[in-house]
Amino acid sequence: MSIKQEENRTSDGRFKKGVSGNPDTKFKKGQSGNPNGRRNAYTDLIKDFSFNKVGEKERREVVVSKLFQLAERGDLRAIQFIVERLEGKALERQERTTKSEPIQVMVIDD
Repeated sequence: MSIKQEENRTSDGRFKKGVSGNPDTKFKKGQSGNPNGRRNAYTDLIKDFSFNKVGEKERREVVVSKLFQLAERGDLRAIQFIVERLEGKALERQERTTKSEPIQVMVIDD
């Protein structure tokens, strides 16, 4: 152990109260410990693949071009996809009542 590590420990080898590890490498206040977030292998592969060229264009340009062709032909799912990406998804509103009236049941005898 280095001298600095020994200073942060008690005689039995445990860290002193309030001291955890090397203070030089601890996360600073307001600084994220994982600034890039969790890596996703599939996302990385798709991004790399989408930048490959097919002829003169990149694959993602070809895909977006096809999407717009489908929308121009009247494909509602393609139109919805484009609109949701441009404007955001529409909010679904639900009406809720908080009345605590009992449910009325009608009994009809023959």
